[in-house]
Amino acid sequence: MTYTQKYYATKKAKDLGLTLEEYLVRKSGQVMEPKVPQVIDFGKVVKLDHININSNMLKINKTGLVLDTIFSYEGGVPVGTNIMATGDPGVGKTTVLLHTLASLQLKNPNLKCLFVCAEMSKIQMFKYTQRFPIFGNLETIFTSDFMNYNSKEVIEQLFKKGYDYILIDSIVEVLESVKEDASMSQSQAEKWLVDLCVEHNEANNELGKYTSFLLIQQVTKAGVFVGSNKIKHITDAHMELKREGEREGGGTYIMFSKNRNGQAGIKFTYQLNNQDIHYGTLVEEKEEEEDGEYSLNS
Repeated sequence: MTYTQKYYATKKAKDLGLTLEEYLVRKSGQVMEPKVPQVIDFGKVVKLDHININSNMLKINKTGLVLDTIFSYEGGVPVGTNIMATGDPGVGKTTVLLHTLASLQLKNPNLKCLFVCAEMSKIQMFKYTQRFPIFGNLETIFTSDFMNYNSKEVIEQLFKKGYDYILIDSIVEVLESVKEDASMSQSQAEKWLVDLCVEHNEANNELGKYTSFLLIQQVTKAGVFVGSNKIKHITDAHMELKREGEREGGGTYIMFSKNRNGQAGIKFTYQLNNQDIHYGTLVEEKEEEEDGEYSLNS
């Protein structure tokens, strides 16, 4: 069926209140077999106080940065959670998230942390690490090193080894590779990523790790999230990195617009220079509160 034929067939089916499949069957004169309802097990529908939660699912790991206070009420980055980070190009998404991941690894040597680098080449990251030596302690996969393999299988097999925290930079680049290598549509690739995150959130890997994902996503020039809302729906927190207008001072800040683990709507200012990140705190309801500060090389 050509694209034009499919278009008009879909339109005709809609006019008749039928699905495309039903319309084509009727048109061909065939008899459509009645669908048998799927048998659904509702055994997992329970009272909230009967939910079985493993204590390992409630762990919080600290970075040692002032950012701990905005990731969660307990102070630290929870396990088994998904954090989306968005922001304009050049605002420092990769730097701040790498700093978070590297600090988790440095403060908690027993953790397994992974950086999925789908945007930068090895030489770019080498130069980056020269500027920020703390990044050098991170296990890193450069997707460009595996271009002769199916990227979907590469990621699935690597994640299966089991990690506590995985930073993906960026979702767009990973999905593009998976779509091409696995012949998937955008919708199918997004569903694959959602299912993959949930699978590892629930510790379905070789080490039984309740994996947390730090997911960097691109936005349009208008600041609109790139892609569908499928991935948004599995995130427990949406971390926005923004630059203020010149009238407001032109500084950069982090704010969670959504955070099921901690507070939202609090601005954390930060400043990047050649070798440091300086963090300060600004609570909008308490502007008189003194700023804290943290240096990357402290």
